Amino acid sequence: MTESTDPLLQAARQVRDRAWVPYSGFPVGAALEAEDGRVFTGCNVENASYGLTICAERAALVSAVSAGVRRFRRLALSTRAELATPPCGACRQVLAEFAPELEIVSRVEGHVQTWRLDELLPVRFQLTPGAQDGAAGLQTQENGRTDG
Repeated sequence: MTESTDPLLQAARQVRDRAWVPYSGFPVGAALEAEDGRVFTGCNVENASYGLTICAERAALVSAVSAGVRRFRRLALSTRAELATPPCGACRQVLAEFAPELEIVSRVEGHVQTWRLDELLPVRFQLTPGAQDGAAGLQTQENGRTDG
């Protein structure tokens, strides 16, 4: 599917143009499709204190969660890079909290690359049930082993 025929990719491209990227010059637009078909968008917002920068993927996810949505089908990304750009590691981890098998599409001029989140992040940080008290250990997705 091309950008011109995929409304999710179109939404990612449109929001990309609103990104605030005075430092990197690397705008990213993200469109996250919920299971019910609603689409939530986000763009990256940079800050002079680089660690405070918000990625487009997390901006879209926060918008969706703020609206009460917790289940997702697809994420579309749009950049101006020469190669298809997957989410960064931090975004992969945050997205995996809600949709570990999320389909991710990234648009590059004339080409669309597709991944599954669990392929990009085969072992994610995941707390075991009861972790709220801080006593639970880390459970990996890959083997269910608990490291405590």
